[in-house]
Amino acid sequence: MNVTDNSILDTTYDYIYSESTETFENSGTFTFHFLPALYCLAFSFGLVGNVLVILVLVYYKKLQTTTDVYLFNMAVSDLLFVVSLPFIAYTIKNEWIFGNAMCKMLSTIYFVGFFSSIFFITVMSVDRYFAIVHVVFALKVRNVRWGFIISIIVWVLALSISTPNFIFHKIVMTDNYTECVLSYPENNEQNWKIFCSLLINIFGLVIPLFILLFSYVHILKTLQNSKCKQKRCAIRLILIVGIVFFLFWTPYNVVVFLNILQSSGTIDLEAEQLQTATDLTHTLSLVHCCLNPIIYTFAGEKFRVYLRSIINKPLKCMHSSRLVGSYKASVTDYASSTSRISKGSFSSESIL
Repeated sequence: MNVTDNSILDTTYDYIYSESTETFENSGTFTFHFLPALYCLAFSFGLVGNVLVILVLVYYKKLQTTTDVYLFNMAVSDLLFVVSLPFIAYTIKNEWIFGNAMCKMLSTIYFVGFFSSIFFITVMSVDRYFAIVHVVFALKVRNVRWGFIISIIVWVLALSISTPNFIFHKIVMTDNYTECVLSYPENNEQNWKIFCSLLINIFGLVIPLFILLFSYVHILKTLQNSKCKQKRCAIRLILIVGIVFFLFWTPYNVVVFLNILQSSGTIDLEAEQLQTATDLTHTLSLVHCCLNPIIYTFAGEKFRVYLRSIINKPLKCMHSSRLVGSYKASVTDYASSTSRISKGSFSSESIL
């Protein structure tokens, strides 16, 4: 992908499917072969991990609290994000072959997963803020019914913000090479690029970060005067999830902002440097989708217990089926032996 000094780095959005073979081959064999392998690993771990989280929340915890509802929706968000990874891995080495409809759909799914994930992290911090700082008010609004209502609002908001990806993404032929890219109206292309990049920065970093800082500052102030260990443990999981999200996504948001400044002429950076920074920070951000299940495993004692139960259940069933089979075989052998004995067949085999 060629990048000019007068454009926002196309990979601001187009990185999803539009990196051409030439770009990655020029960047070295390591990148060309390493990135697809990394995306496939992230897909595998993200898929299995988040499916297990959903099973734990639905099968064992029964979605009994608002936190359960939000964690369930966040796992679904990560699954949506994960769905796009095999397509990214494929198009690093090959052109886009999946058609225009899939181009629009997967591009939209990718960003719906991204925005909904950070929104649910933000909602959980606000939920915990009310539970600890405004206890009386929390008793009225912190229930599963409100949890589902707020979740629906979050999904609608994430889908609305991702709408430009559905409208403007399409397949384009460049030098006999098919790409799935954002194609803005020519008469207003620059403004649309800046607008979409600002959507990532504002809704993907600035607003959520402000809300999280506000929530946790007040939570920590309240807990300073509290000796309740249970309350402290209650915010640990959500705090870790939020910190990890920003550690993995902030670098990419910074690069997106640098692209905006580059496009507006505020700064003058090498296009190749921005390309490299985008590739590295985007790769870092993709790893995040498979980290939340690991965080739940290490930060939540109950989650570990439920997870072991889910993993051990099929093993127990297999073990039980073998025992039952052995028992039935033993009964059958015993019955046949008894029958032979009753008929006076006293061979050494029947006695043993």
